[in-house]
Amino acid sequence: MLCPSIWPLHVNEYIARSYRAYEDFFSSLHPLLQASGQPHCEEPVSLRVSGCDKLYGTHDGATFVCRCSADHCDTVEDFDDSEDGRNSVVYTSSKWEDRMTKETIAIQDIPQYPGVGVTFTVDRSRRFQEVIGFGGSFSDSASINIMSLSDGSRRNLMEAYFSSRGIGYNIARVPMASTDFSTHEYSYDDVDGDFDLEHFALTEEDLVYKIPLIQEAQSLSQTEIKLFASPWSAPGWMKTNGQMRGGGMLHGSPGGRHYKTWAKYFARFFQEYEKQGVVFWSLTLQNEPISGLVPGYHFQSMYLGPNVSKEFIKKDLGPAMADRGYGDMKYMILDDQRMLLPGWAQMVLSDPDVTPYINGIAVHWYYDYISSARRLHETHELFPDYFIINSEACTGSTFLEGDDVILGSWERGEQYSYDIIEDFNNWVGAWVDWNLALDQQGGPNWASNYVDSPIIVDSVKDVFYKQPMFYHLGHFSKFVPPGSVRVDISSSRHTDLETLAFERPDGKTAAIFLNRSERSIPIHMTDARGGYICNEVPARGIQTYIW
Repeated sequence: MLCPSIWPLHVNEYIARSYRAYEDFFSSLHPLLQASGQPHCEEPVSLRVSGCDKLYGTHDGATFVCRCSADHCDTVEDFDDSEDGRNSVVYTSSKWEDRMTKETIAIQDIPQYPGVGVTFTVDRSRRFQEVIGFGGSFSDSASINIMSLSDGSRRNLMEAYFSSRGIGYNIARVPMASTDFSTHEYSYDDVDGDFDLEHFALTEEDLVYKIPLIQEAQSLSQTEIKLFASPWSAPGWMKTNGQMRGGGMLHGSPGGRHYKTWAKYFARFFQEYEKQGVVFWSLTLQNEPISGLVPGYHFQSMYLGPNVSKEFIKKDLGPAMADRGYGDMKYMILDDQRMLLPGWAQMVLSDPDVTPYINGIAVHWYYDYISSARRLHETHELFPDYFIINSEACTGSTFLEGDDVILGSWERGEQYSYDIIEDFNNWVGAWVDWNLALDQQGGPNWASNYVDSPIIVDSVKDVFYKQPMFYHLGHFSKFVPPGSVRVDISSSRHTDLETLAFERPDGKTAAIFLNRSERSIPIHMTDARGGYICNEVPARGIQTYIW
């Protein structure tokens, strides 16, 4: 994760000004309007799932979190696959009321209130990218926090993320060795000069924390969980600066002794995890490789630029992985900010000797507010055969956002939903959050780089808190399974609603509506199959429709 506090002052000032301009712009789009006298659609039949043990946050404007323990945790009710096509199911979350509340709505033959609200048309014949899925990261910190709970509380947390009773995550990122979200710096081989990796070994963080949780997640999930690995740094003895933190790069050049050892290090990681029954789908070459150019970067980082990346793949990583039985594993490039696209992809994917090893491009969400999502679209236009995923996101990471952890922040949930909708409308196929769970400080983090998380753990009380971010993520991950395809959705006129629609593998349609304004917005929704769904998207609310 980028840490802007260590950037030069003029860069920080530019980012701060851009951030304020960004907020002012969206404030102008969403004035505080009062709903007045508009006719409403008929009341839907409520199938509410009670069960959220509400705990209100203490920050100004904060709403509530749902508190879970060993004995109780709210769940998400599944919809009925046997619906006859004349009903839609809608799940609603809003700032002050619902958390994925389920209702059924009869599909009408004609709009109930012509001329009122906005009409949305879903065109399933206009198809775009296939969905890979949604998920989070088994960082050391997340795993330590989850394991700090009793068996019952831990089980409820894992079910909340990975089971059919929860929000159905199907992707997980696994750091290779330590990150800032560890309790200390370590690699899998800290013995200077061990080019044969005779001392390579997984650590307690892997064997006691991450691997058991990954196995539990796999046992809970109804679908395959795709795992991908990401390194933050090579062991310090392999690097020009002599340590994992502080930037630097590998000694020598691709094809040399250090690069070949680093390639073998990747392969050994996958071999050791496979011995524990954990098999990976993919990898990224390096977490935020540009951060390695920042002198004194205060946690693990390493520079691996686009030209070095492609030479490393061709000369070292590709052959080493193939020799050890991982020749079919594909790699994702970049794993950094989207502002580096499409240039980074052009430099790497222009080499035909590299492209057989690559299946995708990974981006992070930091500074999306000063970098147009058009870059994602342009990258897809140039390289349509490669998927794009968002591989990391979190809130509370900069001084601009206030406290690191804010219990009950609805705004941070809205930031997630807005980014997901923007990304998927620009060809992203998966969205992966950062830490699955953190403590009330936003750690542990040996570098004091604390942030927020969709789940916050209080191990002293043996409880955890499901933040609004958790439910915003669930409006996508629960109802848009892998293999869904994004389809077109258009509105009859300008609207403050952000929208996204998919055709699911079961043939049903899922449509998501995000309303960040202070007024409810009536909608009618239709598609080529006929009929209209008539409802309201509540103020400061998010809804998922399935029909």
